[in-house]
Amino acid sequence: MLPVKLLNKLKILTQPDDSTCGPTSLHAVYRYFDDDITLEQVIGEVSFLEDGGTLAVYLGIHALKRGYKAKIYSYNLQVFDPTWFLHPDNHQTIRNLQEQLLHKKDPKLHNATKAYIEFLEMGGEMKYADLTLSLLKNYFKQGVPVLTGLSATYLYNCARERVNERNESIYDDIRGYPLGHFVVLCGLSQDEKHIIVADPYQENPFFQNNYYEVKISRLLNAIMLGIVTYDANLLVIEPPEYP
Repeated sequence: MLPVKLLNKLKILTQPDDSTCGPTSLHAVYRYFDDDITLEQVIGEVSFLEDGGTLAVYLGIHALKRGYKAKIYSYNLQVFDPTWFLHPDNHQTIRNLQEQLLHKKDPKLHNATKAYIEFLEMGGEMKYADLTLSLLKNYFKQGVPVLTGLSATYLYNCARERVNERNESIYDDIRGYPLGHFVVLCGLSQDEKHIIVADPYQENPFFQNNYYEVKISRLLNAIMLGIVTYDANLLVIEPPEYP
């Protein structure tokens, strides 16, 4: 069952614009751990991609700089080869990432790879484990929220999106593209068949609320489908002395 502390204490604000779901989710986790940093400061300090939005690894780097422990479970096979995790070694993973940069030219891959190298050099942990309810429950039982990058298009079961002439995101099932998103997972529902989600996008088409419950299978599928937008990950941050 979900620790009462997690339910009562994790409070998420509404993201100020379409590109700040990541920093807003990170801010909610900071506040959960009694870190009084402002949302404006988090947004100002987190790195963003040129086309808008951010990556979980950028959020992890921000947490490491603030003295937190940071661990990322990645399912992004565009960046990481599964064989790299057969005998985990940060130094070897860094060398693999550096060598990969020499052979692949995609700009977003380069940005993500360089960020992962920095994350590992700063002491961040990379994990490769099956995405299961048991994995999530292990953190919920410890009272640790889990930040995740997933597919909003699949989670909300909505149309794909595009940016219009006024730089606004609009739904367009023909010309639109899948959208990535960050939310915070807070634990299991009372019936243990749903995951409780804290979502910075208050106007989401799912419930139009910052908090709601999602079927476990749908949530796990949404995380895995985040691969389309360089998401598909879990980010776990904890203060050095926690618990």
